[in-house]
Amino acid sequence: MDYETADGSQFSLREIWTEHDDTPTFSCTSVTSFVEGKAFAGRLNKALHLLDDDEILACLEPVPPENINPPFPPEFTRAPSLDSSKYYLKAPSFTYDDAQNGKSFVADCLLNEATVLEQLKKTPHPNIVSYHGCVVEDSRIIRLCLSRYEQNLTSYIDERLSEDRKIQIMGDVEAGVLHLHSLGLAHNDINPDNICLGQDGHHAVIIDFDSCMPFGQRLMKGKGNSSQPEDDGPISARANDFDGLDMIHDFLWPRPDENTPRADDI
Repeated sequence: MDYETADGSQFSLREIWTEHDDTPTFSCTSVTSFVEGKAFAGRLNKALHLLDDDEILACLEPVPPENINPPFPPEFTRAPSLDSSKYYLKAPSFTYDDAQNGKSFVADCLLNEATVLEQLKKTPHPNIVSYHGCVVEDSRIIRLCLSRYEQNLTSYIDERLSEDRKIQIMGDVEAGVLHLHSLGLAHNDINPDNICLGQDGHHAVIIDFDSCMPFGQRLMKGKGNSSQPEDDGPISARANDFDGLDMIHDFLWPRPDENTPRADDI
């Protein structure tokens, strides 16, 4: 569950479950938040629906910056002062476990995403999200500044989409993927939530590059292609994106349920 309070504080609550004898077992509820731009995390041994606001606030402790905010490389782009209503400031996503001393996974992922976006900024494409630089505080990356889009494909789709519109969206996503591949990169997480409609309301744009990596590298996030050997761990590959394109196609043109009667059968 994600929510924002009247003062702009952001909270994210997630139930953590573990497998015990092939049976899911509740472990805890992870609580993370940003209050006045500062990160906090906590953990409660109660199910999410049993928590009240006082318990949530009482469990929070400051997150060490080095856990989630990598050092800002001087060669990277520093975001200018921008109107936040027109730009999306992407903060790192983390859990209580990520916030423990000595953990740097989230910071490493944020640095990887910034590195990819810096590369894409040098070779822009209309079907790839526009990146405007890193928001920096105390010499660390705290946010990534990106163009803001009001709708993703999941929220936009409806039965009134014309055939031409569907074809255009599919072509836009394919063009964005091929551009990434020409740079030796795979997105590795193409799905309807990561496709937005551009500010002109027409062209489709690929967003969310926290799984994007050069071909052949082991993924920091994501599951990769189901055909990859499990022992090797998921790797960045064209096949992951081709699976994603199939997902977008099936989303735009759903296959009829075999149990749904056809019009001529009624």
